[in-house]
Amino acid sequence: APLAADSPMVATHRVELNMAPANLQAFAANSGGSSKKLSELISSTSPSAKRKDKGPGFSFKNMILRQPKYKFGLPLHEVRFGEDGVPEILTSLRNLLWEQKGHLIEGIFRVPPSASALKLARQNAENGSLEKITDMESVAQLIKLWFRELPDSIFGDCLPEIVDGPPREPVACAKIVQRLPDANRKTIYWLLQLITDICRYESDNRMTAQSMTIVLAPNLLLAPPTLGPLEALELNTRVVQFTELLFQHWNSSAASKQQSFSHANMGV
Repeated sequence: APLAADSPMVATHRVELNMAPANLQAFAANSGGSSKKLSELISSTSPSAKRKDKGPGFSFKNMILRQPKYKFGLPLHEVRFGEDGVPEILTSLRNLLWEQKGHLIEGIFRVPPSASALKLARQNAENGSLEKITDMESVAQLIKLWFRELPDSIFGDCLPEIVDGPPREPVACAKIVQRLPDANRKTIYWLLQLITDICRYESDNRMTAQSMTIVLAPNLLLAPPTLGPLEALELNTRVVQFTELLFQHWNSSAASKQQSFSHANMGV
């Protein structure tokens, strides 16, 4: 089977999906009756903001106190990073997925695991005992949960540009990501490469680039519970659209053609 670095991944052409109902057009015209921008609606009420005090990050003191090695829900600057600038837990989960042939499972990242399997897998992942994890659907779900439980969106300070009026050109999306801090940018690049690698086995897992962005992108930003249904749907749609365009640029870039996720310092 070809490796991600061997050739550019060409996503199977799909008819563009309109994920929003017809009445969402009214929101596009008048923001659902609200004069506020989406970024203003989520800035102070996001459920992610409520997780900022989930506990201490990595330190030698925490090691002595037996804190989880890879605790989920920590601010990005407090997680353990590898030499490639990517959080160690993401690299470890991805490697485990490949070692156990999870990337070949039909519907991987789309089909959820059982609650009990996910709970056990999460305990082992946070404790650093990844060798005990055998359920690959749980591994895929843990990757999604890691992004979902970040106290702040991986898009950082660039979030308003994405949710208030997402760019319509792939290169514009790439330029937004380029302005992010190294940790955010390299983690996003890691995710884009993961999409590329999974889609190379579409004949086995039935996961296209479009289906991967649809299941992953909503985990990059959570809609606060106070957001109305139309606004929440529009927020989700804009993040998905941005991620799809960003992936289009990544897929056509030299980085995607020449480097695999494991090589350090990937760029657009």
